[in-house]
Amino acid sequence: MNSRDSLILLLGFLVILGCSNENKNSDTNSGVAPQPVEQLDPYSATLYPAKKEAKAQDFTVTLLNGETFTLSEQQGKVVVMNIWATWCAPCHDETPDFVDLYNQYREEGLVILGVSIDEQGKSVVKPFMEKYEVNYPMFIDDGSVMDKYGPTMGIPTTYIINKKGNLQYFAVGALTQKELEPRINRLLNE
Repeated sequence: MNSRDSLILLLGFLVILGCSNENKNSDTNSGVAPQPVEQLDPYSATLYPAKKEAKAQDFTVTLLNGETFTLSEQQGKVVVMNIWATWCAPCHDETPDFVDLYNQYREEGLVILGVSIDEQGKSVVKPFMEKYEVNYPMFIDDGSVMDKYGPTMGIPTTYIINKKGNLQYFAVGALTQKELEPRINRLLNE
């Protein structure tokens, strides 16, 4: 393992600590008391370039609005796939930026896909979407996408897929519009 891989692993572990079970609703209590941990800043992330020509794994899901979404059908568009949960505080922080980016760039070919891993399903995801006025495609993963892209080192985890369907960037931790926008612009203009 090289130093870059070690750094990525460490950052992922720290984000996991930031999105620990202590933020979950009490009805999902695992029965294990949370241990005190030292937390660094889970609210920021670094976008790392993916390996060259790493093809994104295809999948088909049913979105919360009932439509079908197939990743391979998005070729020619830039896809930002965000894995998140309602109990994750950094996920709440980054959602308004995703909404703004989608509003600004969807006509130019940006697709933002929300992948919720909430076990409570629509009962918690729908109110979250209403609160943040989420208008981009969203679904609740049954494990099939996480089988292809996980296990992640923590959430939120974001993958950016270029117009050719290749993984371009990934990040563990909350991202801001300021961090994402230059990369999205570059990929949209390729």
